[in-house]
Amino acid sequence: MIKKILLKIISSVIFISTAIEISGQISLAILKPEDQNERELYIKGFIQADFMTSFQNMKSKDGFSAYSIEIPQTDAISSNFSVRQTTLGIGFKQKNSKNNQTLSVYTEIDFAGPNNTIAPRFRHGYIQWNRWLAGQAWSNFSDIEILPMIFDFMPPDGLLLTRRIQLRYTAPISKKGNLSFSLEDPNTPSIRIPSDSLNWKKQPIIPTFSVLYRYGNEKEYIKAGAVISPMSYQMKYTLQDEYKTKTIVGWGAMISGKLRADAKNIFSLQTSFGKGFSTYNTNLREENYDAIPNFQNKNILETLNLFNIVGAYEHWWAPRWNSTLFFSYSNIGYQNFIPKDMTKSFHNISGNIIFHPYKKMRLGIEANYGQKQNFGNEKAKGWRIQTSAKVYF
Repeated sequence: MIKKILLKIISSVIFISTAIEISGQISLAILKPEDQNERELYIKGFIQADFMTSFQNMKSKDGFSAYSIEIPQTDAISSNFSVRQTTLGIGFKQKNSKNNQTLSVYTEIDFAGPNNTIAPRFRHGYIQWNRWLAGQAWSNFSDIEILPMIFDFMPPDGLLLTRRIQLRYTAPISKKGNLSFSLEDPNTPSIRIPSDSLNWKKQPIIPTFSVLYRYGNEKEYIKAGAVISPMSYQMKYTLQDEYKTKTIVGWGAMISGKLRADAKNIFSLQTSFGKGFSTYNTNLREENYDAIPNFQNKNILETLNLFNIVGAYEHWWAPRWNSTLFFSYSNIGYQNFIPKDMTKSFHNISGNIIFHPYKKMRLGIEANYGQKQNFGNEKAKGWRIQTSAKVYF
């Protein structure tokens, strides 16, 4: 018995010093005891250092966001050094070779703390058992695979890419296809409540429901998804009234995919549309664009239309050199009760050139340009140049 334990410890030490996987994670220990359940403890992540120069006032300092460009136009110049993108994750996997059942646990942080600090920030934390996932992870109504090779902390403005607390089930339905369903945090929808003495309140009740179909392989695929997002709130019209709960429903649809024309050229496209689902947009989450009061109809909340489209092209000039170019556009549908200072549309364009001196190291320069317009027809534009160094482990 003691001999077996010593062998396990020796095996762990060996893997700590030698096991580095191509997938970008470092195995700390791999054990395979008598029950044949292989267990692995690993870490993964990257360290990134950025230097950015901006040519317009923006609320977002680390990531370029056209939505965050301040109106009116000021053309101010500012610079920023940052390591806040740096990410660290630790996970555990167990696989039973007899029945092919798997169990995994994963948690991840970055250093994008509040008030522009480098305090740790929780990103992911979930348990996955076979086809079930429970915890905080990328929303089922998102597509992390389509994210282009960029340095910017923020994805393209119109992309659907957010993290959600959820319960998800994924099932293969063909050799290349799978279908996933999720129930997600009912507190996620971001609504605007009238600010008066009646003190209306957001009241999370019904979880958001999403479904996503994926067809393809690791390199090429197409996804189609939909989301239903109930939003509840408590309302009353006089101080003497009791609160009444009212529920409205938002919805969204998405098509997303990636095509490799050849080894050097990759095309990606995502489009989405709907009403009351803006919290899934990378720029609009927590910005109260899912639903707002209609002052022409007793301040009853109404959902807002949203349309997004993102296209990206990646080209490899040589084995160690590549570039990415993308365009993104988002538009909030017009309603005559929308305040003039709310954003009507925003778009951004980005391009970069990246050098890969080693397999897990990237150096490069990236430029971002964006413009936004509010419902008062005021416009502002801004651009940013960023140089970055990134090392994966």
